[in-house]
Amino acid sequence: MDPENPLNFLPQNTQELLMNPTAKNIGDTLGGISELLLSPFNIVTTWTNAHIRKFKQSIIDNVNKIPEENRDFSKLNLAMKTIEDSKYQISDDNLREMFAKLIAASVDKNQNQNLSPRFSNILSQLSPSDAKLLKQLSFNPPLPIPTVSYTLDMGSKIEYPIFEHRIGINYSKKDIIINEAGLDTLTSLGIVRLRDNFEIPEASIQKFYKEMKYAEYPMQSIDGRAERDMKIVNGIIQFTTFGETFINTVI
Repeated sequence: MDPENPLNFLPQNTQELLMNPTAKNIGDTLGGISELLLSPFNIVTTWTNAHIRKFKQSIIDNVNKIPEENRDFSKLNLAMKTIEDSKYQISDDNLREMFAKLIAASVDKNQNQNLSPRFSNILSQLSPSDAKLLKQLSFNPPLPIPTVSYTLDMGSKIEYPIFEHRIGINYSKKDIIINEAGLDTLTSLGIVRLRDNFEIPEASIQKFYKEMKYAEYPMQSIDGRAERDMKIVNGIIQFTTFGETFINTVI
C-alpha cells in the first residue's frame, strides 16, 4: 500500500468519490467500497458474494435514511475502519446489519461525534450467539433486566454457584434466556454490568423473582438435599453508559 495514497488499491473513480464525497453519493460510495474491500478476504463463491451484496445494500439503505443535510464526512476514517473490521462477520444477519448501521452512523452528524473506534472492534469480537443476546437485551424496556441463579450452601458462609444465569426477558419466566458465554462476553467488553445479590423494587421485576422462586427447575444438590442446600440469587443486568451509546448506534 502506498503510504502517500492509502486508497490506491481502489479504482480511480472510487478514489475520487471518496476523496470528494457529496451528500448524495456517499451511501453508494461506501457500499461500493465495502464490496471492493471485502472480496479479496473471502473465498469467491456464490454464497460469499451473496453476503457481500447484502452488506453493500444494507450500507446504502442505512445511509439513505440520513437526511442529506445531516450527512457529514469528517469521520470517514471510522467508516473505513468499520468496513475493514467487518470482513469476517458479514455472514451473520445480525452482525452484518450492526456493522452497516455503524458505518451509516459514522457519516451522520447527529451520531458520529459519539462514536468510538472500539465499536467496530467490539462487533468483530462478537459471535452470532453474542449478537443475538445483545439484541434480545437491548429490546427490553429501559429498566434493568432481572436474572436469577442458584448457589449451593456449603456451610461456613461458602456458597458454590451452580446453574447458569436465567435472564428474564420481558420479566416473565416464559421468556427465559440462558446464554452464560454471551453474558460473559458482553460483560468483559464493558457493554453490560451483571450484579448478583442485587435487585430493585419495581413491581414487574419483583413479580419475576417471585415466579422464579417457586418455579420447578431440576435442582439437585451434590448430596441430594436440595431444599436445604439450594439458594436462589436474584440479580440484574444493566447496560453501562458506554453500552447504551453502543446499542443506540448499532441496533
